[in-house]
Amino acid sequence: MLASCTTKRNSQMDVAPVEQDQGLMKINSSDCSGDGASCENETNYTDHGKQSNELGHARISVTGGGYFHQLLAEHTIISEAFLSAATYSWFEKEKDLLSSQLSSLKRIWSQPQWQACLKHLCCHGEFRSAVLKIIKIFEEELSKCREETNMLHQPDQISHSTLMSLVSLIIPPLLKLIRFVHALWMDGAVLRFPEELIEARKMKNVDQILRFRGETLEFLDVWPEELEEGLAQWLQLIRESGYNLLGLCATIKGAFSELLDNSSINNAIMENIRSMEIRHLTKLIDLVIVPFIKHCPHNLWVEWMLKLLLPLFDYCGDVLYYSWFSLLHNGQANVPLFFGYICGSEETVSKMENYLLLDLTRKVSKLLGALASQELNQGVYRAGLVLDMNSASHDFKCTPSTSLVGYILLNDCFTRLSMNLFGCWVDGEAAIDSIPFCHSLVQVAVATNNEKLKRFIKDDMLPAIIRRLYDDLPCAVQKTIRKLSPLMNSINCRKATKDLLVLCQEIYKVYIRCQNLEGEDQDTDNIAYWFDDWLTKQKKELCVKASYAIPDEFPATLWNWEFEEEFQRYLPTYLDVLHEVDTMDCQECCCLDSAKIFENLSLEFRSRHGVRSHTDHVVWMISNLLQRKMPGAYSEQRADRISKWTCELIKSKPYIKLSNGWNNAMNRLKENFVINVDTKPDAIDAVNIFYNSILLLWEPQFHPLIREGQMDVLVEIAHQLAFAEERKNYEPLEPDSLDFLDHLQPYAKLYIYRKKTESGVCSH
Repeated sequence: MLASCTTKRNSQMDVAPVEQDQGLMKINSSDCSGDGASCENETNYTDHGKQSNELGHARISVTGGGYFHQLLAEHTIISEAFLSAATYSWFEKEKDLLSSQLSSLKRIWSQPQWQACLKHLCCHGEFRSAVLKIIKIFEEELSKCREETNMLHQPDQISHSTLMSLVSLIIPPLLKLIRFVHALWMDGAVLRFPEELIEARKMKNVDQILRFRGETLEFLDVWPEELEEGLAQWLQLIRESGYNLLGLCATIKGAFSELLDNSSINNAIMENIRSMEIRHLTKLIDLVIVPFIKHCPHNLWVEWMLKLLLPLFDYCGDVLYYSWFSLLHNGQANVPLFFGYICGSEETVSKMENYLLLDLTRKVSKLLGALASQELNQGVYRAGLVLDMNSASHDFKCTPSTSLVGYILLNDCFTRLSMNLFGCWVDGEAAIDSIPFCHSLVQVAVATNNEKLKRFIKDDMLPAIIRRLYDDLPCAVQKTIRKLSPLMNSINCRKATKDLLVLCQEIYKVYIRCQNLEGEDQDTDNIAYWFDDWLTKQKKELCVKASYAIPDEFPATLWNWEFEEEFQRYLPTYLDVLHEVDTMDCQECCCLDSAKIFENLSLEFRSRHGVRSHTDHVVWMISNLLQRKMPGAYSEQRADRISKWTCELIKSKPYIKLSNGWNNAMNRLKENFVINVDTKPDAIDAVNIFYNSILLLWEPQFHPLIREGQMDVLVEIAHQLAFAEERKNYEPLEPDSLDFLDHLQPYAKLYIYRKKTESGVCSH
C-alpha cells in the first residue's frame, strides 16, 4: 500500500514547476492570516485547494526580506488548505488533492533556502500554529487508528488507507523540524539563532508550574491554548507531538521497511542527543525509542538497534552516573549541564531536579524492561536459567534472533555499565521495570561465560542489591530512599524489595553457591536456608565495614566507608592492568592507537576482563598508562641506541684515535647507520662519550694495537655510561592515584603511601 502511494506521489512531484505569476507577488500577511474561515462552502473550499496546489508548484525567485515573506505566505496558504480539507469527511474522495497539498509543503521544506529561513519562521505565530496543527492531526488520527482497529470506521475520521498514504509525506518535514529543534540546544547555538529562540530554551519558572502539597509534587493545570501562544511552550509541544507521531508510525505494519528511513531517523534524533536536557531525553525514550524497540521486525534489528541504542545509552549512562552520584553523595542532583536553565527558588529547583532525575531513571528502566521482554529474547528464555556455571553452554552465541539483551550487551552497547544506570534501585517503579533486564543479563553472562558481565554482577550488582535490601545500613542508598520517599510510591518500593530478593537469590545460586561448593555435592533442598544464612553474613560484614575506624593518615572529613570498599573492589583490576602495560612495548602498539593496543593485549588478559573490542573502557585506560610509560620507554630506547653506537666506535677498524678528531668518529657512524634529525642528538652523545669518557682516559694506557684484548671491558664501560646519563630522567611506571576516579583518589593515595612505606621507599 505504501509502495503504490509512493509511486503516485513521485509522479506528482515530478511535474515541472511553473513561473511565479504576478498574483503571488501581491500576497501579503493579510492574505494568509485566516484560520480556515474562508472554507465556508464546498465551492470556496475547492477554489482554495486549487490555489494552494498552484502555489506549491511555483518557483519563488524573490530575494531578501521579500523572499522570506513569500515563503511564509505560501506555506500558510497551503497549510490552511490542508487543515480545512482534513476536517471534511466527504473529502475522502479527494485524497489525491490532500496528497498534492502535502507534496507542496514537502517541496517547500526541501528548498535549500528553507533551512536558513526556518529560524525566523519559528518566531512567527501563524507558522508555528499551522505546523503544530498539521502534526497533531496525524498524531490524533494515528492514535485513533491504533485504538479503533477493530471498530467500524467513523464518519468523521479519515480512513486508514488515506491516512497511511499521507504519513510518508509528512515524515521528511517532521524530521527536519525535529532536527532543527534539537540544534537549538547545541554548543554555540547562541551565535546562530535569534535571541528569541535562545530564550525560549529556558524552562518556565518552576514556582509557576509546580506546587508542593507538603512534599508531594504536582503540576499546575495549563490550558493547551495558552501553551501554543508562547514560543517556549511551542518548542515543547512540537517536540512531544513530533516524537509521539514517530512512535505511532512504528506501529504501522511495514513501517520500518517502507516508511521510516534508518539514516534520516538517526540524523534527526541522535545527531545532537548529547545536547539534550533530561526532560527531552525522557520524552524521546518514552515516545520514540520504546515503540521502536517493541515494533521493529526481528529481521531488521541489526540495521536499527545498535544505531539507536549505542548513542542513547552512551549519553544516558553519563547523565545517570553523574546525576545519581551527586544526589547520593552530595545530597543534590545539581548538574546544570543535564538539567538546563531551571529558574525558581532554590528549594523548588532542587525538588524539580530530583523529580526529573527520577523520571529519566524510570524511562530508562522502562526501556530496559522492553529490551528484556520474552518476545525479544526467545533463545535465552527457551534455554532457561542455567544454575550450574560448569554446565553452561560457553559457545552460546547471542544474536538478535536469540537474545536482544545479549546482542546489545556483547556488542558493547553500554560504554558505562554502572548501577547508576538503574538509579541504584532507589526508586521502586524504576527497579520493578529494570529487574527483568538484570535477570536477562545474568542469564547471558552464564550462557556466554563472559568475564566482564560476571565481574559486573559480582562486584557491582550484588553489593548494590544487598545495600538496597538492608534498610538499617548507614549508606547513601538508604539515606536517599528516605529523602525521596515523598516522590515515590510505597507499594512499588515494597514490590521492588521482593523482586530484588529474588534476583539476589538467583545470583547467589549461579555464582556464590556453585563456587563455594565446587567439586562437592550441592544440597539443593536447603538452598533457601543457605541463601538466608549467606545474606545475613553479608549484612553483618557491611555493618563492620561501616563502623571501621578512620585511618590516622586519612583526612577525617573525606572518609567514606563505601568509597573505601569500592576502591578495594576495583584494586585487583587496576593492578592487573598495570602488569599488562608493564609487559607491552610502547613503540610496537602505539599508545594512541586503540585498535593496535587491543591487538597487542594477551588473550589471557582479554578473557579475564571480557575485553572484546578496541572500544572497551579498559583499552582507553591502558592507552593513558602507555602514554605515561612512553617517556621511560623512550629513554631506555635512546640509551640502547647510544650504547650501541658507542660500542661501534670502539670496535670500528682501523681503530679511532684521539688524533683522528671528533668529526672522524661522526663520519664513521654515518657510514654504518642512518642518522636523521631525530637521532642526531643520540649520535652526538655517543661520540662525546667515546671521546671524552673512553679515549681520553684509556688510550694513553692501551695502545690501539692491543685494544682488542680489552674490548669487553670497554664495551661494558660504554654501556654503563650511556645508561647512567639516561637514568637521570628515567621514571619507571608506578601506580598513580590520578589513574582512579576522582572520589577514589584519596583512597588510592593512602594505599600507595602505605605500600611505599612498607617497602622502605617512603619514610614515616
